[in-house]
Amino acid sequence: MRISCYVAALSMLATNLMASEPSKGQSIRDIRLSVSMQHQPLRNVLTRIATQSEVKIYFNDQLVDKHDDVSVTARNEPLMDVLDHVLQPQGMMAQVFENNRIIVSAVPQPVSGSVKDAHKAALPGVGIHIKGSAQGTITDANGNFTLNISEEGATLVISYIGFVSQEIKVMPGQHLQIVLKESRTQLNEVQVQARKRTNTDAAVLLERKASAVVQDAISAASIEKTASITTTQALQRVSGVTITDDKYVAIRGLGDRSVIGQLNGVRLASSDPDRSAIPLDLVPASLLDNITIYKTYTPDKPADAAAGIVELKTRSVPDSAALSITIQSGYNTNIGPGGSVNSFYNSDPGFFGQKVKNAGLSQDFVNLGKQYPNGYGNLQAALAASPGDPALKAEATRVNNIMHSFDPVLTTRYAPGKLNQIYSATYGNSFTLFHKHKLGVIAGVNYYERETDIHGGDLTQWSIYQGVLTGNGQVNSTRIIPNYITPNNLNLGKYISYKENTGTQTLNYGFLGGLTYRFNALNEISLQYLGSRGADVQASNLYGYYEYTGLPGTVENIVYSLKRSYRTLNTFNLQGEHKFWKGEYAPRLSYNGATSTSSQDDPDYRFVNLAVYHPIGSGSITGPNTSPGSAGDPIGTPVYYSLVSGYVNGYGPYGIIQADPNGRRYRRLHETNYNYKADLALPFRMLGNHQEFKLGGNYLHRDRTFTENVLSLPGSNFSSTGNLALYAVHGDLDHLVGYDQIGVKMPASATGEGQPAVGGFLYNAQKSPNNYKGFYETRAFYGMLDLKLRENLRLTGGARFEMNDIEAAVDTSGVFLDPSLTAPSKDGNAVKLVFTEPNSVYKTKYKPYYSLNLTYTLKQDMNFRLGYSTTVARPELRELTNVFEFDPFQFALVVGNPKLVNQSTTNYDFRWEWFPGTGEVISVSAFYKQIDHQLTKVYSENSQGVDARYPEFPAVKFENDPNQGHVYGLELEAVKDLGKLYDPFRHFFLGANLLLAQSDIKKSAERLAASRAIDRRSPSNSPLFEQAPYSLNAFLNYNNPKTRTDINVSFNEVGERLIQINLSGEPDLYSRPMPVLDLVFSQYLTRRLQLKGYAKNILDQPYQEVYANPGTGGKYYGKSYIRRSYRRGSELMLGLTYNIF
Repeated sequence: MRISCYVAALSMLATNLMASEPSKGQSIRDIRLSVSMQHQPLRNVLTRIATQSEVKIYFNDQLVDKHDDVSVTARNEPLMDVLDHVLQPQGMMAQVFENNRIIVSAVPQPVSGSVKDAHKAALPGVGIHIKGSAQGTITDANGNFTLNISEEGATLVISYIGFVSQEIKVMPGQHLQIVLKESRTQLNEVQVQARKRTNTDAAVLLERKASAVVQDAISAASIEKTASITTTQALQRVSGVTITDDKYVAIRGLGDRSVIGQLNGVRLASSDPDRSAIPLDLVPASLLDNITIYKTYTPDKPADAAAGIVELKTRSVPDSAALSITIQSGYNTNIGPGGSVNSFYNSDPGFFGQKVKNAGLSQDFVNLGKQYPNGYGNLQAALAASPGDPALKAEATRVNNIMHSFDPVLTTRYAPGKLNQIYSATYGNSFTLFHKHKLGVIAGVNYYERETDIHGGDLTQWSIYQGVLTGNGQVNSTRIIPNYITPNNLNLGKYISYKENTGTQTLNYGFLGGLTYRFNALNEISLQYLGSRGADVQASNLYGYYEYTGLPGTVENIVYSLKRSYRTLNTFNLQGEHKFWKGEYAPRLSYNGATSTSSQDDPDYRFVNLAVYHPIGSGSITGPNTSPGSAGDPIGTPVYYSLVSGYVNGYGPYGIIQADPNGRRYRRLHETNYNYKADLALPFRMLGNHQEFKLGGNYLHRDRTFTENVLSLPGSNFSSTGNLALYAVHGDLDHLVGYDQIGVKMPASATGEGQPAVGGFLYNAQKSPNNYKGFYETRAFYGMLDLKLRENLRLTGGARFEMNDIEAAVDTSGVFLDPSLTAPSKDGNAVKLVFTEPNSVYKTKYKPYYSLNLTYTLKQDMNFRLGYSTTVARPELRELTNVFEFDPFQFALVVGNPKLVNQSTTNYDFRWEWFPGTGEVISVSAFYKQIDHQLTKVYSENSQGVDARYPEFPAVKFENDPNQGHVYGLELEAVKDLGKLYDPFRHFFLGANLLLAQSDIKKSAERLAASRAIDRRSPSNSPLFEQAPYSLNAFLNYNNPKTRTDINVSFNEVGERLIQINLSGEPDLYSRPMPVLDLVFSQYLTRRLQLKGYAKNILDQPYQEVYANPGTGGKYYGKSYIRRSYRRGSELMLGLTYNIF
């Protein structure tokens, strides 16, 4: 309505300008006047009123002159009342603008209607606008629309991708029944002249129906109905997609490197140091129109999508102004209002995560590594020799100030919880420039913060062994296999039992900005930016006991983990669509250039594992040396302490590597992607139908930098003084890193007998050995044909040629190497640990990858699809990098493998799908994947068994499995409008999808030998890592357009998944199925104000991890061995959305 008024005002500027500004400081609405005119033309009456009131009144000549003469008599009445008296009988209105002018226009009246195709199926998302203006709307999910118009004879333009556009002249109040005819061009073409709306369920089903490939999608409407906050939460509702740890995506059983993430057609950067995964959990779902999952491929898509492509489409530009604001608040029932969450000192991330972002190593500390490349021995020696030197004292003070900048805390504590919060706002509009050009604007922001807490969870380590191994002889009991565990009597015994308390705080905020400029119906360019920031804080405490120690006393085990992460994602994207000339067979050029950056910082990750032995009676330890060459004196103690540490067998110059998970670690990963692509479509006519040849190219370059610093703790078993520091603080872990323990400690007097000249613990400031830089580059070109062999038979296929160049270099300068490993051997030669070849290079030449997709349309709403394709999966930079380092994030030695090669996958697909009505679908899909040279995470332990005298940690590296892998399965899906079955259910939709999958890979010789150490019948094959045998989603939606009520109940369950491979004789770990039931509702309170809320995980069933063989129902020979069990709690939220316009 406002836009039509503006258009009318512009047309009047050349015709009518009357009177002057209102009196200074006086409001138009306060002006009063007297006037008397009988049977005068409306133009004259308006002129007289304008003159007497001294107010500018704009009107359209044609609009005013067609009305009959009018009469008016007023005595000292308000100006606007006089105008209403004159105009309302004529179907006109007056509006005040900026208190200095009045615009006269016709009273807007609604034009309504519905849009359907030739088969009477409703078309959602059809664009409808008034010709010559930017005012418009789109059809809803049922194909209905309402649009206000102010003038008789206005022309509506109705346009939709794949259909012939129409222009219809309408009268105010008219109701239309519009039928669109399908265009002869291909339905999935990109056409500049119309914007397709794909933010509704019905719209994404129409797009799926017209596609040349097997694809699934979830729309913005479904995202809202499931109250999905992140993209990964939305994806878990899609058939064939499973999510692990709320962030890792797998499609049909394959994940990580096999899943490609794209935003508006360009590649997203990865920010995970541990896995080759895309940060989809960083993308706020509220900023998306839809998410499409491509399960079969055409040559214009990347060939390294062995599992599939997750395509995120940001919110599109609306045809008219739209602005909405959402505010929600709630809590997790494990915390509750006024509750508490496990946390730690100085853990507050800040509202924008800035306190985590700024928690990295200071430049002063980094500079210490350059100033003292060989450690602080020289400084301490100089201070010991000259304790009174002022310059040395000043230097010691400076070093101490740097050392004291670290938080003196290693333990967790409970703190008051905060309410969960969600804020979002989106704005969009279209403007007409230079009469024909169109400018579209879209902007959005999203912020959420949520807390969860596990209080009193159970964590039990089951084992075939008993005993106590801590890496320290004072807390040690020889490992044995108890006599109740034999090959003929398979059992597991409790090794350690814990109670778990873990609190997590997560915040994320994102930005979306976009501009679309349409020069004409043939040319359009657009620019988008999506940015996201996320901070995570996790405080975890495990408290328990070794169950059967064989020692006279008890052994406690206390574990603390204090972790913070800060992640970023930025994507800039420039797109263009150009049609060379008008006509059905005009060539089309599309291009896309993007830069995507992502980073992850893990500042000051603190981990400590303390064993405390309480012997019956008392014990003693050997105190520190009081003079060179002498042994320390025995000191009595009621308890023994040890920071649990161990070794990794089979690596390093001595065949053994120290593994100390205790410490403070800082790591940062930064990646930048440059992605450029161009596609040229050449339509032609053959076999009486519209055909198309398409060719194009793609360039992707990824730069990655990874840095890490490891700061060991006082009291480490590997330090020169061993665990004595623990006794000095009586096992108080916070005191262990307190200011009186850390730093250069000067003696109390210069002549103290037996007192060391200089003491204190100083954090190592040098880099760890596994810092690296690298790049990952692919180049591709392709050609493909999209052919209509018959009206109901479509063949799409061709070839894509890709090459890769992956190179990484280990940063060997200024790194810290443990002195015990670099000490001279007996012959006086030092062991050199710098690798002879720190660089890794993997290049391939152009190789073809083929794709064929055949679609047979039995009738208009039913498709049969067959697909064949070959794809590739490439090793990641970290996996190729020639370095190994113990990683406490994975509790394993991570080993690079420069000999890795590409994995190849051959894919076969079938789908039958039927679209019986608007928003309805029934489909059956089958798939089979044959995997060669599979890139597999391989665990090795080289365990000493009962002869082990210290904890043994595994090594992890990727290898190309020599055995061929297989994945196959079925997908079933149905969505039905229940009103078509029984009229009283006309507002209900029922839907469900089910994935049934089977994966199989032969165990490596080492893994099979380890699993058969006791269990001689352990299976020789294994499912793929994190592959679920089934995934079930179901929903029931009630949507009443009359009351504007929407209620959605959804259910999700994922089958057992292999989550950890054990190499010490126990069966592997599997997660158990956990049913999840969610309720989401929304209710419009007024035309613009909407109440919404949700209750998630209503059932709150326990999450469990179990020791088991696959397919046994979570049992190990009929017995249940639960490693971890806790309840996540239900999440309750309530809020408001206000649609301003």
